[in-house]
Amino acid sequence: MQAVKIRILSTTKEAGSTAQSIEQRYKGTMTYKNGKYYVMYKEDAQSGLEGTKTTVKWNQERVIILRNGTVEHRQEFCRGYLDRSVYKTPYLTIPLTTETSYLYTYFREGVWRLEVEYTLYHGDAPYGEMQILIEIEEDTEVGH
Repeated sequence: MQAVKIRILSTTKEAGSTAQSIEQRYKGTMTYKNGKYYVMYKEDAQSGLEGTKTTVKWNQERVIILRNGTVEHRQEFCRGYLDRSVYKTPYLTIPLTTETSYLYTYFREGVWRLEVEYTLYHGDAPYGEMQILIEIEEDTEVGH
């Protein structure tokens, strides 16, 4: 396991409104196993998901985000793929559909970049256009 710094920039564009972006930063761990990369980190109060562990799993064609804890959710992104999932909280269960229009993963100058663009549907109704940029780099400050 390698210590990493994670930066997530999420942009949401709901119908009839201006785009809104949120940037979050975490420290976590990364490993490579069976042809896939894994990054794990704990959500914080800022994300609204405190008490949840998030795992991001990816290869060149696919990104999967798994959340376990106060929120349970599995979301899969693959260009042209329609993912049906259920977002579970202690209070409600929300059916979601994700339609991925763009996915690009690459490693350059010591930084992984995962770029995903998708349309999110709540039930059958479009909720909005989403973009996620996840940057992952080695945390060289650990243990100093």
